[in-house]
This record gives sequence, structure tokens and C-alpha cells, in this order.
Amino acid sequence: MANERLTENIVREHFKNDPLFTSIKFEEQKSTNIRIADCLSNASKHGKGIGKPEFIITFPTQSMDYLIIVECKANLDKHESSKRDKPKDYAVDGVLHYSKFLSSEFNVLSIAVSGETQESLIVSNFIQKKGEDTATELPDKKLLNIFDYVKTFKNEQFNYNLKDVNIVEKAVKLNDDFHSCSISESMRNTLVSGILLALQDDMFKASYPVSKSSYDLATALIDAIKRVLKSAKVRKLDDMMGVYSKILDEPLVKEATIKKKKKPVSTIEFFKDTIKYLHEQVFPLTQYEESGYDVLGRFYTEFVRYAASKQKQGLVLTPSHVTELFCDLVNIKVSDVVYDPCCGTGGFLIAAMKKMLDLAGNDETRKTNIRKNQLLGVEIRPEMFTFACSNMMLRGDGKSNIDRGDCFDKKTIDRIKKLKPTVAFLNPPYDQGTDVQLEFIEKALEAVEEQNGKVAAIVQMSCAIKDDTATKVVRKRLLEKHTLKAVISMPDDLFYPVGVVTCIMVFEANSPNKGKKTWFGYLKDDGFTKRKNKGRIDFHNRWKDIKSNFIQAYINNDEVVGLSVKKEVNYDDEWCAEAYMETDYSKITSTDFEEVMKKYVMFKTIGLTDTLGGDDDAEEN
Repeated sequence: MANERLTENIVREHFKNDPLFTSIKFEEQKSTNIRIADCLSNASKHGKGIGKPEFIITFPTQSMDYLIIVECKANLDKHESSKRDKPKDYAVDGVLHYSKFLSSEFNVLSIAVSGETQESLIVSNFIQKKGEDTATELPDKKLLNIFDYVKTFKNEQFNYNLKDVNIVEKAVKLNDDFHSCSISESMRNTLVSGILLALQDDMFKASYPVSKSSYDLATALIDAIKRVLKSAKVRKLDDMMGVYSKILDEPLVKEATIKKKKKPVSTIEFFKDTIKYLHEQVFPLTQYEESGYDVLGRFYTEFVRYAASKQKQGLVLTPSHVTELFCDLVNIKVSDVVYDPCCGTGGFLIAAMKKMLDLAGNDETRKTNIRKNQLLGVEIRPEMFTFACSNMMLRGDGKSNIDRGDCFDKKTIDRIKKLKPTVAFLNPPYDQGTDVQLEFIEKALEAVEEQNGKVAAIVQMSCAIKDDTATKVVRKRLLEKHTLKAVISMPDDLFYPVGVVTCIMVFEANSPNKGKKTWFGYLKDDGFTKRKNKGRIDFHNRWKDIKSNFIQAYINNDEVVGLSVKKEVNYDDEWCAEAYMETDYSKITSTDFEEVMKKYVMFKTIGLTDTLGGDDDAEEN
């Protein structure tokens, strides 16, 4: 006897296993949304009463003008009637019946599903725009993932934000698993990176679930990585394979069992479960160019949080809202060539690529050129070079001009200059001292084009205010040749959990600063708050408005009380808003006063406290 519950369970599991499931609202037969309930109040397939679709999917964090509904039937011969006029008996007829009622208020994606097994399933997809009388059938004949359904709404200007998916939670889950099995911090990101690359290989995707031993699975993984890298024609293939080959030395590969929370577990099962989790929950996120996600950077930051003290100092990720802010600060254009001289896992390049791809619209030729020719990176360490290349590859190339090398090396600078970068983004290593951080900026300015080149860097605040000879010598050289367009004071806990106080410096290349005023901005409050297992997040959705107001003042070069000030400065002046900005006393609280006094006492006791830091996108200092 046919069992419709089996059909419903297939649909239910399909969506619940989707990596974007936590960013939607998934309801069954009725909705708590008043508008939906009102539309369905007289939509019964029997002619009277409330209509009850099997599933109702909405997007509460984005827009309530869009929804997905699903109708199921167990029997394949009950999928669709000849005239689609029997909603009680057929899946297609029923879902289109509900769509007519809901389209008075919503843009509706309707899904009809029939069959009791995955192999026999029949699926029909439709879209009915708000206010239209009929639905249009889509060519897809299968259940799609949530993001692919969302892309169907694109013509409706539905701006679904993949950042609603908290990848930190996924990283925490894997980190806990790896930690409980004593997998070293240094190997965790290598393993994740390698698996995500191997999942691009069809042979590996088909074979990993049936592997018989951890060694066989690891060997298949390494072989798949090599096939993917060879196909992509990466630079320094041997260097990258040298990093990934270390996976073969792990106890996870060599032993039949490992201890997880002091209990023995099968290595092959743990290995396969890890790959399956990444396959289903993380790999899809890497495939959406719209996301702008530095996936490996986020994982890397979480994995090293509990590392040894040397690693802890500075293994931080430049937050994604900051890498995106850089694009606005230089007013990035679709034709720009972007360079990062210490690119880490590639977060700045990914943000730049996303912005330029957005600007390219539907011009596929332009998009291809962006990926292949307009993203330049240099990274000195083999592990980070490997992560940067693999991170960019997961987005469809973008790795062609990332090279392993030293950005201070003349040959490296000459090679980069031939590629004519117009913009440079960087977060230099903080353990090198303030003068060296500024020298990273100086070398980036040397590499960008002679006229109109722009460099944005996030550095320790001490680079802007430290009063030592070495720092002032570099600041003097910078001002003699380049224009200090802006300096922006950033939140004290921006790099939480690593403690470092930073500022953003924006330079215009090859135009002396003499006689020009610098715009100093105060962005100490970005609206982000700390949440357990999530890090700093925009919990109250304040960043969009804060950024909009701030960028408007920056573009117009406005002086705003409590926000910004203009000042002509010399190399031995302080380069920060706090030194010149008029205080908005109406916003000061007793708590603010207490915090400042605490910091002052700390300063007088032990000196400058911003001694921790990190280079771009989870680099080790």
C-alpha cells in the first residue's frame, strides 16, 4: 500500500541536510506567518476550509515576500492530471492550487514530489510571481538545494545573504571532533582543505563512502587532490602536494582505531563521517560566488584558537565585513587588478573577486578575466600558499596569479608590477614591529601602478602613534612619496579572541602628501557583538546602516562630530582620529570613562598593549 509519509520524509530530509537549512523557516501544513495563514484560510483542496500544503519554507532574515511550498504523493501515477484540475488527488494540481491563493501576496516557488524512494522520485518545479494568474514550469526535474531555489528568485531582486549561514558553528563542530580525536591543530585545516578540493573530483565523490580502510581512503584523497590541482594548472604543484601528503602520516590514517574522548573509534568510519559532513554542510557553500566566503580562513581561525602560545599570537582572520569595507574604501572597479602581498588564506582577494564579479553582471568574458588575471597574491609559507590557492579554486579559478614567495624580493615585485595592479589590500604580520608593518605598505605602494594606485592596509594602531625613530623614518618616506588619504580607528575587539587594537590606512600611490589633509575616521562601533560559538557577529543587524553612514562621510570627505575630522599631518604626528576629533560628549557614559581609565592605567604600567596581531586572513606571525 502506498505510503505518502515516505515521500514526505524524503523531502524533509533533503531540506534538513541542506547547509542553508538554519537560515530558513521550515513549517509543515500550517504557518505562523499571519499573511500566509490568511491566504490559505479558504484554500482547502476540498473546496471549504484551510489549505494545508505539506511544507512551507520562508526566509525570515531576508524577505517575507518569497516562499516555497511542497505537495507530495506516494503514487507516481498521481503526480499530475491531464488538465491539472484535480488538486485533491494529484501533486502538481495540488501545489498549483495553493500557489494561486498565495501568489496574491507572495512570489511562490511550488514543488510537486511523487514517489516513495529516491530512485523513483518525480519532481516538478514551478514559479508564480506575485499578482500573476498562472505559474511557469521550471526545467529542473529534481529537488534542488535551497540556494539554487533562491537563485530562481534573482529576477525578483531577492538578495539572499549566505552570511546568514554561520560557518563558525560548523568549524566549531569539526574542531571539537578533531580535538577529541587528538588530530593536531596544524593538520586540521590541511585535512579540511584537501577534502574540499577532492570533492571536486567525481571519482573521489563516488568512491569515498565505500572505502575499506583509512589508508586506502587517504591515498584516494591524495590522488584526487593531485588530479584536481593538475587540471587547474596551479603554480608550485609540488609545494602544495608536499603539504597535503603529510595527511598520510596522521594516526587517523595509520591506525585502525583512535581514541575519541578516551573511547576507541574506527578511523575509517570517523574519516568517512568527516568527509560526508564537509560534503553536505560545507562544500556547497564554496560553490556560490555570491557568498564572498573565506571558508578556509574561517575554519583556520577556529582550529588554531586552542593552539600553542606561539600560534595563538596572531593567527587571526580579517573579518569578512572588513575585507568588504576595503572594496568600498578604494571604490573598487570592475577593471581593477587587486594585489595582496601577504595573502594568507586569500580573504581580501575573495572579497575583491566577489565585488568585481557583482559589477561584471552577466558579462561572462569579463568574469573569466577577473578570475584569471585580476587577482594577484603572494604568500611566503607553503601551508598558507596552499590554503590560498585551494580557497580560490573552490570559487572557479582565481588562483592563477597567487604565488609562493617573498613580497620584499625584487624579482617578486618586478613580476607583480608587470601584471599592473591598481589596488593593493593587506594585513601585514604584527610581530615584525611597527616599522616593518609600514614597510609592507611601502612595498605594496611600490608595486601598484604609478598613477591613481590605491593601497589599503589594516595595521596595529601603534603604527599610527608610536614615537620611535624606526617607525617615524618609514612614515616620513611614505609621506614624501605617497598621499595618506585616510586613517580609520577600528573596534578594539575586532580580532576577538586575539587582543589587538588596529586602524586602517588608505594611501594613494606616487603623489606626495605635502599640503594635503588626511581624513580621520572613528569606527570603534561596528555594531558587532560577541556570541558563544559564533565569535563577533552582527546580531542586531546594525552594520549595514553604520557602514552606509560612514562611507557616505568618507566619500564626501565630511567632518562629522564624533565620527571624522580632517587634518594635515607630518610623519612625527599621531595618525589617528582620537588625537584631533571633537568629542561628542552627549554619547559618553560612565562605563566609557571607566574603560578609558583602565586602559590608561595599563598603558602607564606596562606600555602599549596591542602586541598581539595577525597578518592577512589567518596568517601566522
